[in-house]
Amino acid sequence: MKKITKILIIMLLFTSIAALGCTENSDTGVDGTNQNDDNTETENPNQDNDSKEASLNESDTLRIGAFNIQVFGTSKASEPETMNTIAKIIRNYDIIAIQEIRDKSENSLPQLVELVNEGDYNYDFVMSERLGRTVSKEQYAYIYNTATVDISNNPHTYPEPEGTDPFHRQPYIASFEAVNGNFDATFITVHTDPDEATEEINALDSVVEYTHEKYSEERDFIVMGDLNADGSYFDEDLDSTMHNDYYYWCIGDDIDTTTGSTDYTYDRIIITEPAMEDFTDDAHIYRYDDKYDLKHDETMDVSDHYPVYATFWTNKDDDNITSNYTPSEQTLTSENNGYINDSSTEDHEDVYISDLSLEDEWVKITNPGETSVDLNNWKIEDEANHAYEFTDFTLGPNNTVTLYTDEGTDAENQLYWGSGRAIWNNDGDNAYLYDSTGELVDSYQGD
Repeated sequence: MKKITKILIIMLLFTSIAALGCTENSDTGVDGTNQNDDNTETENPNQDNDSKEASLNESDTLRIGAFNIQVFGTSKASEPETMNTIAKIIRNYDIIAIQEIRDKSENSLPQLVELVNEGDYNYDFVMSERLGRTVSKEQYAYIYNTATVDISNNPHTYPEPEGTDPFHRQPYIASFEAVNGNFDATFITVHTDPDEATEEINALDSVVEYTHEKYSEERDFIVMGDLNADGSYFDEDLDSTMHNDYYYWCIGDDIDTTTGSTDYTYDRIIITEPAMEDFTDDAHIYRYDDKYDLKHDETMDVSDHYPVYATFWTNKDDDNITSNYTPSEQTLTSENNGYINDSSTEDHEDVYISDLSLEDEWVKITNPGETSVDLNNWKIEDEANHAYEFTDFTLGPNNTVTLYTDEGTDAENQLYWGSGRAIWNNDGDNAYLYDSTGELVDSYQGD
């Protein structure tokens, strides 16, 4: 009897231990997290772990967008935290057009895509040649998720008609199609020059016309990028070749696409009429600062722009539908075709940029003349369109003023931008001096 009792006790002990083990295994994962928590969400292999509140890569939709990653080059690529944030942002998109790549080595973008692909991600990219009228060039790129889309033509830059020069950086064109579904479209990305934004935006209709003729069976065209389509650069209320029944602006005038203290809708996504059937009506900015709980300086380290996005159905495309497309009647003339005017006005033709230090962050402006020059409302800009405007400042005769990037107290021969961060790109940059009418007075190449 005692033996039977001992056996029963041992069996009860083993049963209790086994039950306890099963309970622990069902409640706790290998990493110690609670697997049965009602708030736990199922992992999506095509979705960034940090962006689950709204799936951006649902199987029946595609998330498409554009992002100006402000002066994206070797300096930014050397900042691990900033690069990780950019990589997380990109994983939220199926196709994202990148503007303002400024890297002579052309290594920064491949480095970024490699970082995006850490884990079970499969993104690829295509990149344009280096573009620009000056020695400081920019490149465009499309980064895309190969699990959801395929590239369907040879990407190329817009071939400007002979004898014209409408764009500071010609738009970059590529076509994509959904892996699952019938969605396909041709994309046109552009970063307009701010001082010529109106002319360049009006010239985009000609780019759509060219693309429509080149891909005659395609009906869906998507124009997106940093168009500088707001503020003093572009009047949203005036007539434009891109404002008619054939085009729909997914990013409305009321959306602030800048991360700083300004409130402008510089970045846009514009679709043609046939693409409306694919559009889900979901379009906005991606607030990565809120999503990743970034401080203001951490946000600005990434960019002074928010990425924009629009979502499209993968299974509602019909390239057989007809549209009312006719090219705009506005034609390019020598007055509006986007040429840079390198001449300076006679009133202040002696004022010039005398020196520029990219590393020490200052630029010098000299007046060698015998009379003072009123610099009120004049501007200094870099290649990335960061601008400093002179206020109530007169440059005396035979005098030089040094403009420093950081904060300080203005004096007779020194002024302070007060930007709180570096402006001049150490990989190469140009300084531009504009008078109060917006006319280019001088430019200077920094090494």
